[in-house]
Amino acid sequence: MEWSVFPFLLITLGVGFLIGKRFSPKHIQEAKESKIAFLSGFRYLLSKESDRAIEAFMKAVSLDTETVETYFALASLFRDKGEIERAIGIHQSIITRPHLDQAIRLQALYDLALDYKKAGLFDRAIDIFKEVIRRNPQKKEAYLELANVYQVLKDWDSAYAVIHRLDKITGKDHSIMLAHFQTEIGKKLQMEDKRRAEDAFKKAIKINKKCIDAYLHLGDLYLKQKNIKKALGVWEEVIKISPEYSFLVYSRLGKIISEIKEERAFKKFIQTLEKKRERDLYSSLFIVKYYLGEKNLEKAEAFVNEVLQKVPASVVARQLLSQIFLEKGETLKAINLLVEISQNLLPQKIYQCSQCGYEASKLSWWCPQCQQWDTMEPKEIF
Repeated sequence: MEWSVFPFLLITLGVGFLIGKRFSPKHIQEAKESKIAFLSGFRYLLSKESDRAIEAFMKAVSLDTETVETYFALASLFRDKGEIERAIGIHQSIITRPHLDQAIRLQALYDLALDYKKAGLFDRAIDIFKEVIRRNPQKKEAYLELANVYQVLKDWDSAYAVIHRLDKITGKDHSIMLAHFQTEIGKKLQMEDKRRAEDAFKKAIKINKKCIDAYLHLGDLYLKQKNIKKALGVWEEVIKISPEYSFLVYSRLGKIISEIKEERAFKKFIQTLEKKRERDLYSSLFIVKYYLGEKNLEKAEAFVNEVLQKVPASVVARQLLSQIFLEKGETLKAINLLVEISQNLLPQKIYQCSQCGYEASKLSWWCPQCQQWDTMEPKEIF
């Protein structure tokens, strides 16, 4: 159920049942039984027994057709169970009631938009969310839901415009979302208009200086233009700002290292990494790979041992050490180390949402469970 509806339901609960218009003994008894059924429905709802909650709410509305909050609860349950047509029907019936309080009508309209969104009827959802915003420009959740629909449709310009307006109205900071929307705009442009794509990535970084995805794709853009110096300059910012994501830079460099290892800018980049007193582990591992490729086994082994001193169980470091042993002709050492690695290797999901705990094996800047941006973080697995 949409938990944002709960406060509304709880506030109106007393009003719906304590203010009665019917005073005959039969009506008083029906109202009493309806109230009991309604409260039972809430108890079932809180204990996550949705089928029993629906049964109780259905009984409540059969005894008292006037109490609107029961219909709200029932419709939300139907939406959660995928019975969208029933949810839509209930919300439409609430909206068409005469003499309905405008706040309640607006809530029903908003919930109807949620129904259409859940059903995949995005055009209808967009129109109704816009109508809700028109009637109440302060309804923050309508902006967020509307932007989410545009996000699903990959209409990043519209998503950006909606959240930019919300930013102005509420005065609250939505820079993380805005920066990611600008980054997505840049990604769409990079094949057809590189200049505008570059502007979009730069705008994303200006909005949020920690938008790692923007730095990564801006570097990619420079790399395609054969501007190694600019690409490395942008990616160095990632290593500086968020070293926990530096592996995303090194995975890119690893694919093109044979093409750029003689470049002056790249050699300077490696030297800069070496001179750092405090190096993140991903940087140290990349240096190991670089010197392994250069056949400088002495330096490669020194840096791999640096990693193993900090993280003795590092799988990647031990794999690299086994390669070094093979290069040095120490075959038995290499085999023993590889056997040890294989015996202790467990499949793991390497990204976890800091907000809801959702885990994934691939990085996404947007958590599909709690729908927050920049919450998927790499676990400390090396």
